[in-house]
Amino acid sequence: MRITNSTLTTNYLRNLSINLKQMQKYQNQLASGKEVSKPSDNPILLSKIMDLNNNIIQNKQYKSNIKDTLGWVETQDTALKGVTSTLHRLKDLVIYGANGSLSDTDRAAIQDEIKMQAEQLKDILNTNFDGRYIFGGQKTTEPPFEINEDGVLIYKGDNNNIIREISQGVTVDIMTDGSRIVNADIDDENKDLGVLIDKITKAMESGNTEELSNGFLADIDKHLDNVLRVRSGVGAVNNRLEAAQSRNETENLNLTSLLSEKEDIDIAEKYMEYMVMSTVYIASLSVGANILQPSLLDFLR
Repeated sequence: MRITNSTLTTNYLRNLSINLKQMQKYQNQLASGKEVSKPSDNPILLSKIMDLNNNIIQNKQYKSNIKDTLGWVETQDTALKGVTSTLHRLKDLVIYGANGSLSDTDRAAIQDEIKMQAEQLKDILNTNFDGRYIFGGQKTTEPPFEINEDGVLIYKGDNNNIIREISQGVTVDIMTDGSRIVNADIDDENKDLGVLIDKITKAMESGNTEELSNGFLADIDKHLDNVLRVRSGVGAVNNRLEAAQSRNETENLNLTSLLSEKEDIDIAEKYMEYMVMSTVYIASLSVGANILQPSLLDFLR
C-alpha cells in the first residue's frame, strides 16, 4: 500500500482529534464532578445512576409517608389518653352519684358534669391532625362524632381504616374507625358508649342508685378496657413506624452512598488521568510538527 504525505496527515489529524476529545472529556468531568454528563458517555452506567436516583426519590416519599403517619398515630394516642381520663372521671361521678344520701341539688350538679364529660368526649374524638379527623374512618374531612338532638353521643364516620404505604410493597393499617372506640364487648345496648352515658344521666336524674352502682360501673370498666385495647393497637403501629423510619434512613444513606460511587468522580485520580492525557496531546502536537513540515520545496533547496 502506498503511504503518502496525505495519508500521514489524515491519520495524524484523526488521532489528534481523538486525543483532544479525550482530554475534553476529562476537563468536563473535573468541571462537573460527575462521571457522566450525557448518555453517550456511558449508557450502562447512566442507566444505573437513573435507577438509583429514582429509588432515592421514592425512598424520600416513603420517608414523608412515615413521618406523616407517625404524627397521625401520636395524635391518636394523645386523644385516647384523654378518652381514658374522661371515662375514669365518669366512673368517679357514677360512684359518687350512687350514694343514696345525696340531695337533689348534688345529683343535678353531677348530672350536669356528666353531660359535660359527654361533650368533652365528643371534642376529644373529633381531634384532627393536619386538617384531617383521625377517628372518622376514611371520612376525614368532617367531624365524625356529634351530640344528637336527644343529647346522645353518636358516630357518623365509616367503618374503614386508612392504609399507608411505608416501603416498597409494605403497608400499614391505621386504626381510624372511631366506632371501635365507643363500642365495647357488651351484650346489650350499653356496648355503645353514647347510649351508656345517656342512661347514666337519666338514672342520675331519677335517683336510681341501684342501677348506677350495679350495672353501669361494670359497663364503664368494659369500655375502659376497650379503649385500652385500641390504644395498645395504636402503640403497636407507632412502634412499627419508628422501626420503618430507622430502616428508611439507613436505606437512604446506603442508596446515596452507592449513587456517589457511581456518579461522582475521584478528583485525584481524574486529575492524574487528565494530566497524562494532556501530556499525550502535547506530544502529539510535537510529532505532528515533524510530520507536516516536509514538502517538495524542502527537497529542492
